[in-house]
Formats: sequence, C-alpha cells, structure tokens
Amino acid sequence: MSLARALSATLAFISALGVASAQGDTPSLLIFSKTEGYRHDSIPDGINLVTSIANDKGWSVAASEDSSIFTQGLSNFTTLVFVSTTGNFLSADESAALEDFLLNGGSWLGIHAAADFGNDMPDWFSGLVGGQFLSHPCGTSEACSNAQRERYPPGGNVRPDDLLIQTHDHPSTSNLPSTHNRVDEWYSFKTNVADFPDNYTILTTLAETYIDEITLFPEREHMEPHPISWFSVYKGRARAFYTGQGHTVETYYEPYFIDHITGALEWVTGEAD
Repeated sequence: MSLARALSATLAFISALGVASAQGDTPSLLIFSKTEGYRHDSIPDGINLVTSIANDKGWSVAASEDSSIFTQGLSNFTTLVFVSTTGNFLSADESAALEDFLLNGGSWLGIHAAADFGNDMPDWFSGLVGGQFLSHPCGTSEACSNAQRERYPPGGNVRPDDLLIQTHDHPSTSNLPSTHNRVDEWYSFKTNVADFPDNYTILTTLAETYIDEITLFPEREHMEPHPISWFSVYKGRARAFYTGQGHTVETYYEPYFIDHITGALEWVTGEAD
C-alpha cells in the first residue's frame, strides 16, 4: 500500500472513531470522498494536501467515506471538504443533514468532481456547488481519436490551458499570477455561475486554449466565460468554495494549486476574508 493510501485509510479510521472535535473557534475539517460514480486516482493526494494544510495551521482534521456520519451528527466539524465525490452519494436524510449543517454555521469546499454529482441529489445541492458537471474532452479512452491520444497523452482528456484570475483580492487568488498555464482535466458545466452574479463570485476562468480542432463536441466544452473556480455564501449563511481543478495526482503537488486551496480553506473556515 502506498504512503498516500495508507494515510487516507488511517484518517478514515480516525474519523470513524469520532476522534476529531471542534475546539472553540478553531476550524475542524471533515474531508469527505465517497464515490458512487467514477473514482479519481488523485483522491488520496487530495486528502493528503488538505490534511497537511490543516496540520500546518493547527486545525483538527479527519477523513471519511461513510456518509452515515451526516445523520450521526456533524457537530464536531466546522467545515466539510468534498474531494472528488461522485454520483448520488448521499441519501435524502443525509442530504437534509448536510443542508442543516450549512444553515447552522458550517461551511463547504468542493474540489474537482464534487461537481460530478448525480441527478438524484437534491436541487439545492447544485446551488451549493454552483454547477453540475457536463463534459470534458474525451470522456473515455475509447472516445478519443488516435490524434487526441498522441497530442494529449495518456488519453486526451488531460490538457494544458491558461488560468485567468478574475478576482484578485480573495485569499485563494491573492498570491497567484494573473495568468498561469497548467495541465488538468477541464470541466464544463450544465449551468454557468456567470449568469448568476448576485449569487457567485468568479475567481478563475479558462482561456479555453484546450479546445482545439480535435476536441469532440466543442460546443459542449465552450462556455462564455468559462469559470473554473468560484465562491458564494449559500443562502446567505454558509461560505462555499468550488474549484474544477484537481483531476491529476500531480495537481496536488503544484505550488499554484497548493496556494489556491490554502487560501480557499482560510476563507471557508473564516480565518481570512
């Protein structure tokens, strides 16, 4: 077993025992990574990154994939971090418990496939995330042409693009360059948070250079603009942050992404404005 997976399993065990507890106003994080659809290989790396940030800041942190923790009680936690959750991963009762947590002082951060939730999830969850995953280039290796696999190994779905900062004074972007090129799997979404400026603030957009003449269904990929990270205050009560970055293992070791998530965690926990 790799060190990353071993740490992930250890954290899940700690969470199951209910060791983590809120200490006054000190942030206490629950990292949640249950999947009922595609499972990303980078999930353990996401867990490790969030854990490392929390440890460096002296915050409590635990991890779990047992969704019954939502109905058993989330009172030990101040912030939930969803790392590439997929599918219909919560029951109706668990979803209701999640919303109750958010409306009573909790906060939420979602990474990458946190937007790839199933259609049986409640409508309000889409409002929390800001958008539901629609597509990315080459959904499967079989869908990619030989030209795509050759140009964008190993499959065609992971490509370089320019990230453009739209809001510079947020903790998640204040230390980042205005333009940065990096490689990831770029999502497009069924709705565009840009259409709801009263509800969401866009942090980062894509230049869409990843859309080229060999991209399948380019009309599905194109968004104007193409947000990839944003924040909101859910129903005026809960701080919420989402980034579509985070597909690859390598992402979680890039200084750019580490700074992005560190600032995002500082904001959702209320440690920074």
